[in-house]
Amino acid sequence: MEKGQLIDSSMESGEIINNGEKYDNTQISSIQHNVADIPITVAEINHLWSAYIAESMAETFQKYMVAKCEDQDYYKIMLSSLNLSSQNLQSLRNIFNLLQYPTPEGFGDKDVNLDAPRLYDETSGVRYIRMMQKFIIQNYALAFSESSRSDIRQLFAGFIESSKDLIQRTDDVLLAKGVFPKTPYIVLPHEVEYVHDKDYYGSFFGATRPLNALEISNILAILDFKVVVKIVKVGFAQVVKSDEIRRFFNNGAKLAVKHINVLREILEEEGLPGPEIIDYRVTDSQESPFSDRLMLFHTTTIVAYILSAYGTGLSRITRKDVIATYMKLMTEILAIAKSGSDLLIKNGWMEKVPETANRRKLTH
Repeated sequence: MEKGQLIDSSMESGEIINNGEKYDNTQISSIQHNVADIPITVAEINHLWSAYIAESMAETFQKYMVAKCEDQDYYKIMLSSLNLSSQNLQSLRNIFNLLQYPTPEGFGDKDVNLDAPRLYDETSGVRYIRMMQKFIIQNYALAFSESSRSDIRQLFAGFIESSKDLIQRTDDVLLAKGVFPKTPYIVLPHEVEYVHDKDYYGSFFGATRPLNALEISNILAILDFKVVVKIVKVGFAQVVKSDEIRRFFNNGAKLAVKHINVLREILEEEGLPGPEIIDYRVTDSQESPFSDRLMLFHTTTIVAYILSAYGTGLSRITRKDVIATYMKLMTEILAIAKSGSDLLIKNGWMEKVPETANRRKLTH
């Protein structure tokens, strides 16, 4: 469309108006270009690289879960999740090859021992898949919105649709087996109400109103995530070979207990129940199914997801006492995330994120 052409929303589809004259607009949608000629943006590099690392970790983790699963309903979910990660990885490799960009190393068969005894029961394995897919779909939605090349947008759009389908089928199985982590009910309002008093924000030292639906749902989402993450850390602490990394896992599990108790207390003050603690779903095995590298990276990545959940909460919560609690908990999580990153670097296990050219080094 040339300068001076305006779209008239009242005209027929396929028409544009230029200085009062109507013209056929159908050819605009048929403009062709070679996507290979469009430079890839830094946002696209970020999301492609991050997706590959995450999917390779998920594929490796899920190979073990599939190998140990006996329940046919759960097996179908776990196998579908494994196949989805494998398909996504191949699609990402194709994109990297097209871009002539080095494929990240990520994780693979060297990071898993399929002969190790079962570490988690099957229900916790399916709940783990559900939890991770919820965060994966959020990341892919962001990747889609921040990408501009049509091939990369189509890639992430496909990932989103596949994850939506897997989440739906996972929820159906958990519901059918009576182990779906449902959220509680609240009394429905009888009419629309408006806020007229700044006391609605409450105080940093106590509440002046009940929690609202946004606040309750965010707290519950974080609790649901933390309950599953806690058993992951407990299991890892049982089987990890490094004593230093074991201490890190144990510290993470203790912090998870603290945060769960703090958030449960907020809900219980409103007469709302918190989620069930499911540590009993970890077996007594001490033979590791995973490499120390995979377990440490996985745990450190999970911490980042928790931080994003708290960040989402801060954008939605208006009660000052809950905001203050979140900020304190986030500070503690940042500290343990730093400890995990330090251990990855110390062991030479942190694959470097793509970065811009070092102009200071190049010009001196």
